[in-house]
Amino acid sequence: MRNITRLTEFSDQINDDITFSLFTIDNDNNIIYFITSENRFIVYNPSTKKITLKIELNQQDILSENATVIAIQYIPDLEAVCMASNKGDILMYTVTNNQLECVGIVGSGIKCMSWSPDYELFILATESDTLVQMTKDWEIVNEVSISTNLPSSNFIPAAFGNKTFGTTSNNNASIMNNNLNANNATIDPNSLDKTPIISWRGDGQFFVVSSFDEQSEKIQLRVWERSLQLHSVSESQVTGLENQISWRPSGSLIAVGHRLEKTRHDIAFFERNGLKHGEFTLREKCKIESMQWSPDSEILALQLVLEDSGKSVIQLWHRSNYYWFLKQELQYDSEVCHMQWDVSAPVLRVLTRQGRYHEYRVCWDYDVSLGNSETNPSITVMVDGSTLKMTPFKRLVVPPPMSAYQIQLKANCASFAFNRATYQLVVLSTDNTFAIYTPATLPPVPTTPNPSPVLPNYAVAPTLTASALVDSKHIKLSNLRHLVWINDNTVIAIESVPNQQDSIVEISFTVVNDQVEIKNIQKTPTSSKILRLVHHLESQEQALVETVDGYIYIYTSHIHSYTPFIVYSQEAVFKFPTPCYWIASCTIGGEDSIVGLNDRNKLYINSSLVCQDCNSFALHNKFLLFTTISHVLRSVSLAAPAPTTPLVYTPPPQIHYTKNYQPPAGANAQTVYDDSIREVERGSRIVAVVPHDTRLVLQMPRGNLEAISPRSLTLSTIREMLNNHQYIKAFMLMRRNRIDLNLIYDHNPSDFLKHIEEFVDQVSQIDYLNQFISSLRDEDTTKSLFIDLETKHLLPPAPPVSNNNGKNNNNNNNLVKGKVNLICDRLRSVFVAKDSIRYNLPILTTYVKKDPAELDQVLRLVQSLRGQEINDQGETIINRLAEESLDYVVFLVDVNKLYDVALGTYDFELVIMVAQKSQKDPKEYMAFLTELQKMEKFYQRYSIDKHLGRWELALDNLSRAGSEYDQDCLDLIVSQRLYKVALDIYQQPHQTKEMLNRVKEIYADHLAASNQFEDAAYLYYGCGQHAKALKNFQDAGAWEMAILMAQKLNYTPEQLLQFYNSLADSMKRLSQFQVSGTILANYCQDYELAIKTYCEGYYWNDAYLVCQNNADKKPLIDSMILPTIQESFGTLCTEIQENFDLFKKYSERIVIVRATKAAYVPLILPKGSMDPETSSMMSGMSGMFSDGGQSISSSASNVTTSSYVSTYSSQTGTFSTATKTRLKKKEKKQKPKKVRITGKEGSPYEEDFLVDELKKLVPSANRQMIVGRTVKTLVLFGLFEQAKKLQTLYQEFLDLVDNSLTAISDSATAILPENKKEKERELELKSKFLQQQEDYLLQQQQGKSNLVAPTNEFVAINIKQVLITREKSNWNMNIF
Repeated sequence: MRNITRLTEFSDQINDDITFSLFTIDNDNNIIYFITSENRFIVYNPSTKKITLKIELNQQDILSENATVIAIQYIPDLEAVCMASNKGDILMYTVTNNQLECVGIVGSGIKCMSWSPDYELFILATESDTLVQMTKDWEIVNEVSISTNLPSSNFIPAAFGNKTFGTTSNNNASIMNNNLNANNATIDPNSLDKTPIISWRGDGQFFVVSSFDEQSEKIQLRVWERSLQLHSVSESQVTGLENQISWRPSGSLIAVGHRLEKTRHDIAFFERNGLKHGEFTLREKCKIESMQWSPDSEILALQLVLEDSGKSVIQLWHRSNYYWFLKQELQYDSEVCHMQWDVSAPVLRVLTRQGRYHEYRVCWDYDVSLGNSETNPSITVMVDGSTLKMTPFKRLVVPPPMSAYQIQLKANCASFAFNRATYQLVVLSTDNTFAIYTPATLPPVPTTPNPSPVLPNYAVAPTLTASALVDSKHIKLSNLRHLVWINDNTVIAIESVPNQQDSIVEISFTVVNDQVEIKNIQKTPTSSKILRLVHHLESQEQALVETVDGYIYIYTSHIHSYTPFIVYSQEAVFKFPTPCYWIASCTIGGEDSIVGLNDRNKLYINSSLVCQDCNSFALHNKFLLFTTISHVLRSVSLAAPAPTTPLVYTPPPQIHYTKNYQPPAGANAQTVYDDSIREVERGSRIVAVVPHDTRLVLQMPRGNLEAISPRSLTLSTIREMLNNHQYIKAFMLMRRNRIDLNLIYDHNPSDFLKHIEEFVDQVSQIDYLNQFISSLRDEDTTKSLFIDLETKHLLPPAPPVSNNNGKNNNNNNNLVKGKVNLICDRLRSVFVAKDSIRYNLPILTTYVKKDPAELDQVLRLVQSLRGQEINDQGETIINRLAEESLDYVVFLVDVNKLYDVALGTYDFELVIMVAQKSQKDPKEYMAFLTELQKMEKFYQRYSIDKHLGRWELALDNLSRAGSEYDQDCLDLIVSQRLYKVALDIYQQPHQTKEMLNRVKEIYADHLAASNQFEDAAYLYYGCGQHAKALKNFQDAGAWEMAILMAQKLNYTPEQLLQFYNSLADSMKRLSQFQVSGTILANYCQDYELAIKTYCEGYYWNDAYLVCQNNADKKPLIDSMILPTIQESFGTLCTEIQENFDLFKKYSERIVIVRATKAAYVPLILPKGSMDPETSSMMSGMSGMFSDGGQSISSSASNVTTSSYVSTYSSQTGTFSTATKTRLKKKEKKQKPKKVRITGKEGSPYEEDFLVDELKKLVPSANRQMIVGRTVKTLVLFGLFEQAKKLQTLYQEFLDLVDNSLTAISDSATAILPENKKEKERELELKSKFLQQQEDYLLQQQQGKSNLVAPTNEFVAINIKQVLITREKSNWNMNIF
């Protein structure tokens, strides 16, 4: 599908009065060396357009008399030019010192000279029909006869002499000879050019020589090895070969001219073994002057002389899908004397006899009709000489060399261009014809779901609208390149001017009847050579021009202006970082942008590098699509801002899905599903992308085509259809591409519900409706599966993924509760309103799909359909709709589950109907149903619910069965724990209060047994069990309610006093000293015990208040309260100081432990690099960096090798060095031993011990309040210094705690088991990468090929932070 485009063309006139013959080029310095027919050596600099040196070789003593230079070659290693003459002179011109010398003479004369591709040696064909091999140091290595034959004189090709032919091989060979002789032509030996030609294979290991064989009087090919050993000879039966040959650089084929008949002239191809392997026929009568392959082996250039006109032309041929295309024909006014490809770049250099030097840089282009209109047929044109093969990819895909239709021209095509508005085609031919072709109007694509099997005829060729033969005096159309049809009456192109810069040629024309009239030809000179000329957006007045240095200019037609292109975001003249061979103009993110691809696979958007390995790109109306050399297709939205950094593709991991597979933690929609990326076949390139469609056409390296629908284009088209309410088109497109049908609703839920009736009208087929309903789920697929690439940049960044116990909760953000139920209800209402009989199955599907499924409604609906009906003949028949509906429901739902639902309706007729569709034995279910029918109504329902496990309904029905079942109800409540349900049931008016109280009592018993004393107490109180209520209030600590219950029980004063003392003791045991003291003081009147209790709980103020309120107790202030305060002061100071010292010690130690572990670097040792003594020493160094002296790897497996690897300790979060283990017997799995955590320095669990101890030492708010109350009481009693000392000491301790919380939190985070596993995972991957890197370097040192460098995989670690804090309280006083 590709065509050859001339990117640049340099045309220089070297000299007019000299006849040139040969040239060679110094690519490094861009210097050309010419040889004329008069043996003049000329050095020319194309950059300055000047001749820097001329040497008359005939005037030098180093050239033989009447000698003619027949070969010239620049040798980069020697920085010299080697020349050979027909008299045997070998000359060398050294560039560095401008010295010309004769380095050797072959006495018999030289016919041909050819250097090897590595320039280490060269081969000479002498006049004495010998081949001479010489080195670059001019030493003769070998010399053989050019007519040498293989040892076997009767040579039969291997294909016809193998053992499979048995004894008939000679017969087969004779048959082959007859067939070949029938096609071969008899050529006069005197008409042949007998000059031998030498051509090397690309790697320099073989070369082929075409020479005239005097014995057979024909030209034969001989393949020689580099050492000048004959390898093979061409088939002797093949006659008519010519001397011009060229070996394909890739090494597969040898091209040679071959005349079969007088009217047939072929280019034949031979393999290295001498066997013929295909051919193609030249289109015109001609003589082959020379031929040469391009350096990439893609193009075969033929230098021809046409017999009819005598003109010299160069034809460029290319093979695709086993067919040879004539892609380009270059015509010249004078005879071409020499043609040569560049050794590495696609540059063809041509020299004419009159001294005109041409240099063409070519590239491959896919020529497709451009434009973002929906009417664009995406016509692709293949040039094949005078034939244009065209295919509209919008309608059909036809692989080359075939096409949908073709245009036959009168001469070979020079260039062509499409009209962006009408898609007409203007064609410029080599005979200077200007023609316009109009494409036929193609029939529309069928839109019905089931199109007719007869496809419309899309193969309607364009018609010739108008043409004209332009006078070559005005302009030579074949010299134009980069043709652009900018508007209806104007085309522009680039023309190369000899010894000057390029010009922009603007041709204005009109069409009158069927003739093209050229109105004006305007040439606008430019300041540099032009690399590309393309359309500028959709403008019909402007075009973009790229120069060879990467600058972009805008050319405006009619006014012929040539101005720099400025990118507004840069506010400077735009220039690509490197010149781009392929460019296109588009709008990205609302800005005028340029996309460029250079010859080094770098793709740019403006000046930003987007991709470093791109091999093709194309513009869709919404996306930029490009393929990479790593076989990936990527899509970039044109609505979003252009990316400013290269897009990196990370291949997805190879996941082996199993039954219990869970996606990795942290995986979300943006990482798992990326619609902008798709893997394609190796070497794929984009041919065309159809605008406003999903079709993308790729071409494989061998030439065949593949049409795909990238997910990005498909989803964009679906969204566009849904916005236009084209539901049937969107539905069919989604079915064809297997797109989740939830997107129909999720794209715009409110709009879908608004037009849901229109959706039903369009998607009217029952199967389609059922498929849509069945695919519904409570998930927003626009967030989980189908991220809109066009609006993705407008969305806020995704929140960080939380990881709770290794479970991924990201999907919770994508859930849409009630979505399925809403759609099912709305669709059902539409179905019922339209035709409930026609839409019966979708209605049933809506019931089944709901969550929970309304299977009882399904069965009711099926039951309502049963009955009889009268057919058209008036006969009464059984309605089959119910049976069909039930069959359908059984297909959707498990029949056993459906049977249980039917049984739960208490309708035995319905149960039997469903049971008949199941595999149940009638003897079983009929006996069961018969037994149920004998029961009383509510007890029957209770039995059914009990059978189905519906315990709440069973209790409700059993409570209605009668009072004789009350005890059964209570037993059911207790066994199934239906306490709350029972309370609701027995509070109904028809239930007795006695039964309600019994329910409350058993519920309270259950709560009391569960230590929920307060709730149980209230239930006991509600059912009148005051004694039980008192006990539970007391156990719950609700002392006010306990006192209330005691008073309701009418206790005697002695009993009350005894109860109050017991209650006070209970509160004291619960550490509620203040409550206990209050009961003792207010209810027991035991003031001394109350004061003592207050002092025990550090409630000094309450004790002081009791003393003040009772005059007889005031002496207790000095005798009891004050001594207790002083004693508590001393105790608190001692405790605080001890805690301070201990906390300080532990906090300093934990910082050291954490820093040591963080700074520890594991020792990665190579396999087998240590002896047993060293290994034992290293195993003893594990110390604090291992779990009990054994690593994870050594304890996890019983069989290991003698290698040393770095392992990770799951307990301490550090590395340990694995010891050397040997093969041992598999032991029984032992129970894990209980780990005793100690604080010994250097122990593996020291950090765990320190964290636990420090957490215990962090004071609680209650402890702070105790110290605060003590400080305030000391101030109250005038002990000011002691209060200040206590507050200062405690404040210092709290400050120490606060300053150490960060270090404690860090250690607590590190020792958390979940975090250890995450860190272990990271370190294992890192260790694995280091090992792979070591193996890679080792294999590289061993000289192994095809190695893939290891990549360091990025790992997202989910670390759960642990924060240790201190409870704050207002305990201190501000008076100090």
